[in-house]
Parts: sequence; C-alpha cells; structure tokens
Amino acid sequence: MMNMKHPHCKTDAKHIRHFLNLCEGNWHSCIYVWCRTCNAQESCENSGFLFHPDETGSPCILPLSDAALLFPRIPEPTECTGSMSIAAFTELYLPYLAAQKLPLKPCPIPALLRLQENQQYDW
Repeated sequence: MMNMKHPHCKTDAKHIRHFLNLCEGNWHSCIYVWCRTCNAQESCENSGFLFHPDETGSPCILPLSDAALLFPRIPEPTECTGSMSIAAFTELYLPYLAAQKLPLKPCPIPALLRLQENQQYDW
C-alpha cells in the first residue's frame, strides 16, 4: 500500500536509476522481500523491499514504498522472480552485510540502502 503521507520517493534518484538499470525497469525480475516478521516494524515505515543482484551478486534494494510510486502497478510477491522473508534475506546475505559492517539489529536494511545511495557518488 502506498504511503500517502510521503507521495514522493525517499530513495536517492541516482540509486533508483542504478536499481532500474539492473532490473531493466521490470520489477517482475526482482525478488520481493517482506518484512512482516522484522524486529524493527515499530520504527520502520516499509512493509518490504525489492532487490536485484548487481554484477557482483550484491543485493541492490528498493523500498516497496518507492516501488509503488515508480511502477504503474504495485509489485506483488507472486509476480516477482521470487519472494522471501527479511529473515531469509538476512541469512542469505549475512557474509555481505558483515563485510560491509552494517548493523544487524534492529534491521540492516536502512543502513544498506544508505550505503548503496552513497556508493553512487564519488565522495
């Protein structure tokens, strides 16, 4: 469901472009991650995110709230390449998240998104 309090994308535009390039503008080729079982639900505004591996296998993520604004149809887990829980995603990418020194608690996703946004710039 789209968050009407924020009718604009909160993710950095360069990161959105990178994500769209990876999935070739097609959310059906992404993996849907739902956060119903996340420990940070009280402090998080997202119900989940889409991800597509980049050329190195690293996950490139896009919050569902932004996907709902970018695509003409809201992504559905059954229409994506795959779907998984946040717990499964974290377990799958635990070595990557640890190598990036991202905090696992309460949730690594906000820090992962900020890292990926910053990687789009030559700071």
